[in-house]
Amino acid sequence: MTPNDRQSEASGDGMDGILFNRKMAAADTHAPEDETSTTLLAKQGDLEVMLYRIGGESVVWLYPASDPDAIEFFFVHEGVVELALDDGVVSLGPGESFSVSGLTREIPVKMQGATQILYVTNCPAYESVSRFEESLSELLKRVNEKDHYTYRHSKAVLHYSLALYDAMQESCPAIPRDDLAVAALFHDVGKCFVPVEILQKPEKLEHAELRYILRHPVDSGRMLLPKFGEQIAEIARNHHERLNGSGYPRGLRTEDISLSSQIVAVADVFDAMTTDRGYNVVKTFSEAAAELLSLPEEFDTRITKVLSRLVTSGALEEGGAASA
Repeated sequence: MTPNDRQSEASGDGMDGILFNRKMAAADTHAPEDETSTTLLAKQGDLEVMLYRIGGESVVWLYPASDPDAIEFFFVHEGVVELALDDGVVSLGPGESFSVSGLTREIPVKMQGATQILYVTNCPAYESVSRFEESLSELLKRVNEKDHYTYRHSKAVLHYSLALYDAMQESCPAIPRDDLAVAALFHDVGKCFVPVEILQKPEKLEHAELRYILRHPVDSGRMLLPKFGEQIAEIARNHHERLNGSGYPRGLRTEDISLSSQIVAVADVFDAMTTDRGYNVVKTFSEAAAELLSLPEEFDTRITKVLSRLVTSGALEEGGAASA
């Protein structure tokens, strides 16, 4: 039973057709600082009433519904929500709300710190959202138990990948931002199958040991495919491929590597170059960005130019990824 299930069960007392949602203890009603939770408050047929808790500053996306009769209603209970529309940013605070029906394009919604939103929809969403959150938690736990460096690195790659995605407005990849986020966060989850003594070995790996490392992108893709689909799995599978065919595991070239995979690849190498792994010379952000920009045969210059610009502007502050 998940924490969300426990909360729903505890609030489910009622009589004469009335269901009460009891107020839980403070420790249960607020998500941890960097965590998101979803609670189903009521359901009747296709109508669902949910409470979203977003633990910290983040960006989510509204997508056009496949059902033309779909309607979604959002009531801001706590925090500040900003919607980026064509004619400017609309900011909503506690007590304010908005509804969505007939949406024709994706809309970014930024949560300014801890936020609670009452969400009502006539298109069932709770079960899929709950399964998604449980899958993320399970994978994160496996990565952290195996190797804490990989866990920290994965969160840093998520941070850099989304910064690149958001800055590449003209050539943004044809993939939802949330999908890129999942792929970036779990690009190295396949390292769960690498023996700890190899994963944490400070010296150069032997040929036989290197085979485990060369295989981890395949295992990452294999683990992500049944949970999140081919598009996310493909990004993780190809994050060590290079434009000139010098990467692994398949030696793919430019035309076979999606822009999304290339974004994660740049973010992955950038973090590896700028953090201490025990055997490398740590570079500054500026040095790492310049080196990546000097390798157009391996990394897409559309991405490395944006990275260089973000570093120069200070948008990627050193140490910022640790809190991502």
